[in-house]
This record gives sequence, structure tokens and C-alpha cells, in this order.
Amino acid sequence: MADAAPAGPVKLVILPRTQLGLGRAGLRRHLETVHGPMVVAEPAVSGGFTGYVHQYAQDLAGLPLLDDRDAVTVIRFAEPAAMAASKASEAYRLRVGPDEDNFRERDGSIALFAAERVVAPGADDALAKLLLFRAARGVDIERWALALAAIAARDDVHGVVTNLARVVEGDFPFTQFDEIGLAAGADPTVIAGVLADLAEPVLAPAATRHLLVEPVRFI
Repeated sequence: MADAAPAGPVKLVILPRTQLGLGRAGLRRHLETVHGPMVVAEPAVSGGFTGYVHQYAQDLAGLPLLDDRDAVTVIRFAEPAAMAASKASEAYRLRVGPDEDNFRERDGSIALFAAERVVAPGADDALAKLLLFRAARGVDIERWALALAAIAARDDVHGVVTNLARVVEGDFPFTQFDEIGLAAGADPTVIAGVLADLAEPVLAPAATRHLLVEPVRFI
């Protein structure tokens, strides 16, 4: 995976396929109480992280959903070499890596590199976050970021990030996604509607799927 990393800072996004029989609650319990603390406790694995956030899926009605995804993990590194060193460490090989098979199915799990544009900071620390995945091509990310400034100014929004995605593991049709941090009392369906209106003159029509998550920051 390290050989495919972009130059400069790396944002790795992981969408695990929940292990059969574990369920959403079981996945969260394992990530929050076993795997996350294990990663943080291994400096050879996490010492090069500049960010480590697990995002746990919440119920969401009334929008087209990203099915069969119970969590999204975001790991940031300052450079590809830090990611390569983490993956090559003995701690990852003997402890952290094998534990991944305790909560995810290898077949169906996804890993992405995300080239992000932060429109307004704070999304990873919001009470909840609305993720919008699009099967879009030829996105002008700077033009879209300018359009997103309108939603970043809303009182019910707490941080906005937009990303171009490149799949490095698995099969995933979505090439662009937004992360919209939600303030207390925000209605995700209202936010999704505002985003759809903003996207109409900027983004070509594309299949869009939504995921509501609760971010929990470890680093």
C-alpha cells in the first residue's frame, strides 16, 4: 500500500466489512475498546500518526444510504514513509494486523487514499458527521470547495471537508466524498438537501450515497 501513497501528507480512509456475526454494536465495541487502544499503545504503529479517528455508523432515514458499512476509520500520516514504517513494524505484523481479522472480513473491506480540501476545520470533532459519497468524475475540487463555503457558514454545521478518493484496496465505485460536521440539533436530511442544491451547478450528476457517523478521536 505504501508504494501507492501520494507524495506529502497521507490520509488513509478504511471502510471495513463487518465480520459476519459481529454486528454494528460488536464492531464498535471492538474498535473502541480493543483495537483502537491497542494501536495507540504501540508506538511503532501509531507514533507516525498525525490523526486517528474511528467513525461509527448511526441510524439514518430518508436518504440513499451507503449500505453495509458500520464504521469508517481515518488515519493521517505526515508522509508516506511514516505509513510504510507503521505497516512494516513488528508490532503491526504480530499484534495489530492479526487483530484486524477479529472485526472485519477481508473480502469486501475498502481502503482509500483521500486528497482532502478543508473548507472549515472541526469536522472530526463534531458530535456527528454526515458523509456523502459520489460516483463523480472530473470533479474540480477547488470549485466545489468554494461552493461548500456556503454550508460551512451555517450554525448547524461544525466543519466541512471535501475529498477526491483513490481506491487502493477493494472495489468501491465512489470517487469523491464530503465530510460535514454536524452541530447539536442539526437535521442530516436538511443538510443533504442543501448540498444537493449546491452541487447541481458544480458537479455532474452522479450516484450519491450517505452515511451518518459519530466520530471518536484517538489521536
